[in-house]
Amino acid sequence: MSYKYFTVALFIIFNFNNVQAQIDNSKLSTEIAVTDSMEHHVMLSIGNINFLKNNEYFNDIVTGYTLFGTQLATQFAYQPSRYARIQGGIFLHKDYGNPQLTKVAPLLTLKLEKNNYALLFGNLEANFAHRVIEPLYDYERAIFNPVESGIQFKVKKEKIWSDTWFNWEVMQYLHSTYQEQFTVGHSSDIVLYHNNKWQFKLPVQAIITHKGGQIDVDTTDLKTLLNMASGLTIRYVHHGFLQEIKSENYIALYRDLSPNPASIFDSGKGLFLNAAAKFKHDFTLSFGYWNGQNYLSSRGGKLFLSAASDYGKQGYVEKNRSLFLIRALYQKQIADGLCADVRFEPFIDLNKHTFEYAYSFYLTYHFDFNVAHLHVANK
Repeated sequence: MSYKYFTVALFIIFNFNNVQAQIDNSKLSTEIAVTDSMEHHVMLSIGNINFLKNNEYFNDIVTGYTLFGTQLATQFAYQPSRYARIQGGIFLHKDYGNPQLTKVAPLLTLKLEKNNYALLFGNLEANFAHRVIEPLYDYERAIFNPVESGIQFKVKKEKIWSDTWFNWEVMQYLHSTYQEQFTVGHSSDIVLYHNNKWQFKLPVQAIITHKGGQIDVDTTDLKTLLNMASGLTIRYVHHGFLQEIKSENYIALYRDLSPNPASIFDSGKGLFLNAAAKFKHDFTLSFGYWNGQNYLSSRGGKLFLSAASDYGKQGYVEKNRSLFLIRALYQKQIADGLCADVRFEPFIDLNKHTFEYAYSFYLTYHFDFNVAHLHVANK
């Protein structure tokens, strides 16, 4: 049996039995808590992620490399009211094997939250917190581009969850020799139906990236790329050894919206199917299928592209990319704020009949320490 027929057969079996999903990244995601009980309190917020990710890749789209290091975000926070939190501090990134700090950045955020609506200025709830699929938004951005800055609006209601953000990545000034860069993104889950066991959702996702500007001296044509995805997700909750089964299936689209398109492809598309089962004792097994045609993404995962990434063979093009992905995860909360995440992620290139893999280990700690309660005099 060929790899393609084997893949189709697997998905028929999984979808028929509703054993169907993207992997759970919630333990790697961070959000800023605005809590009624912490009004007028000063807090020390610690966010730490230790990572080891080894990509054993041997293809022309992306070759193998290793990510190994630690990140630390230390901030002081204050809640002047029940609905607002302001915080600031410093972010440090250290790659092991490099005697220097890879990144040092200031952190500043004001978050307003009321009635399940939130508005953030400054550093955003970024990367995994956006809940965007990997062909649109590379999970490794949490390591390569951990700090996002701009404005963000979030909704958390019974029938809808949404995140709309504007990440200003490169600011230009008068006569700058480089272009400004920014990303506009949206991710939402609309609940179509749910009861105590079943849940059906409509996901809508979009990423727009732009390079341009008017006050610089760079004569390079401006570039605007659009990636979109939507589909259907199904979740079934079970009590026992098998705790949850889930399906997340998407159609992804790519468009070059530049006035003078210069990309290898002006447009492309992809089919992304996922099937997963979560078991007792914190173990998850996931299967995925990707078929991309002329698909590009400036922020998407490198494996899903139809042209070589920066880590690939420059100039190499693979118009049709067909992958079968397997992901085995063990995710455990060890203590308050302390979590371990171990992953083994092999994939089969269905066109070339090759087997490659990646494995990773993350140890994260996120906690807010109550430092002081300020007694504010009534005016």
